Amino acid sequence: MSTQGRKVFNLQDLGIKRGLSFGYYRYKEVKPGLVGHQHPGALEICFCMKGRQYYRIGEELFELNGNDIFVVPPDTEHSTGEFPEDKGELFWLQVLVDSSYGKLCNMPKKHSDFLMAALLDKSKYIFKGSFQLKFILEKLLDQLGKGDTMLSNIMVDQLIAQLLLHTVILSQKQQQSPPSIKLNTLEIFIRKNLFRIIYVDEMASLVEMSTGYFKAWFKKETGMPPKEYVNRLKMEQAKMELHTAKTITEVAFGLGFGSSQYFATTFKKFTGVTPKSYRRQHRE
Repeated sequence: MSTQGRKVFNLQDLGIKRGLSFGYYRYKEVKPGLVGHQHPGALEICFCMKGRQYYRIGEELFELNGNDIFVVPPDTEHSTGEFPEDKGELFWLQVLVDSSYGKLCNMPKKHSDFLMAALLDKSKYIFKGSFQLKFILEKLLDQLGKGDTMLSNIMVDQLIAQLLLHTVILSQKQQQSPPSIKLNTLEIFIRKNLFRIIYVDEMASLVEMSTGYFKAWFKKETGMPPKEYVNRLKMEQAKMELHTAKTITEVAFGLGFGSSQYFATTFKKFTGVTPKSYRRQHRE
């Protein structure tokens, strides 16, 4: 099943007895949030490649940024809570845990049981991905798009097995330390200067990096380009200010936007609604 920016494949149609679905989206603006749902007997692995995504499980809220992985345990209701499906790029894979459904990618039972147990042990944790993982995900997406042929099915089997194995290996790595001093410095600087245009080169200079290196470093650390990060913080501030008596134009100019039209376009890209609609919804 495919829509604009989104693809979903039924793995059982391809003979993968323990596979439910493999999906992908690449959104340029936010979409309506996921309502509460669950996957009976199946765990779901979410691979956030770019941007940001939220998952709510019970009272817990999990925030995924670029290059983060999150495992949702079976039979567990989850949603994006009050958040939309965010702009960015995300893959997901759903796999039945119980071996009575059949072999998983033709692996011996003890191997698939080991992988499932390791993934369940890391459910409701966020851990980091890798470049190799993205390569496997993109190759799997490509193979699934080639249709139901014997060669393609063999390749899909092998790629899912690689994906599960590599995910388990990554889940067992020591995770990164808390945000660095440089990121904290930038966060404070951005929040103090939300009222104006913040230039990438001045951010780079603040942490003593060249602009080119800074862009690559910042995206690796946060999962998004510096400009997008700044705009996200501006939109959070805009939400608060739209609750006051200020006009939309005042909010736009107060956050360094050259026009209310550009502000409205940016606001909708990150929230899914216009400033006017957001203000009306919250007043109601």
